[in-house]
Amino acid sequence: MKHTPSLILFSLLLTLFMLPVLAGAETLECIAPEGQYVNVRNRASSSAATWGILHAGDLIDANPAEIENGFFKTTYKDHDAYVSVKFFEIAVGADYTVSANGRVRMRKSPAGSASGFIQPGKRVHVFAWRYAGDGTKWARCAGGSYISADYLVPVL
Repeated sequence: MKHTPSLILFSLLLTLFMLPVLAGAETLECIAPEGQYVNVRNRASSSAATWGILHAGDLIDANPAEIENGFFKTTYKDHDAYVSVKFFEIAVGADYTVSANGRVRMRKSPAGSASGFIQPGKRVHVFAWRYAGDGTKWARCAGGSYISADYLVPVL
């Protein structure tokens, strides 16, 4: 295949324009409850038309910085589509240390009601990252508790 200067320039420009899109994208796994599914919608709304469904274990690519009304923007059958952030997470399986000036509130769900506190310096095992509808990042830890990612640093 012969590479013409215009083809090389086009490829370079395409790469430069796609980098910001790809840089923020993460692969998230659907965690729909057993026997249920997640609707893929044409707009970021629970009342929007449904284009399809995803089941537990299905993967999507989305940019968490672009959460809109509690929905991830993704691609479905070559179209922009939206899925609720409540049903997706990123597997981690690593230890972190709580880093804060005082105790940190643990939650029952991402950005949900309080379930207790954890002291600075304590080590926690993060099973997965989840996102709240407002775009904040949360760690799912042992016992189903959640801690804001803002207070965690990796154990080296």
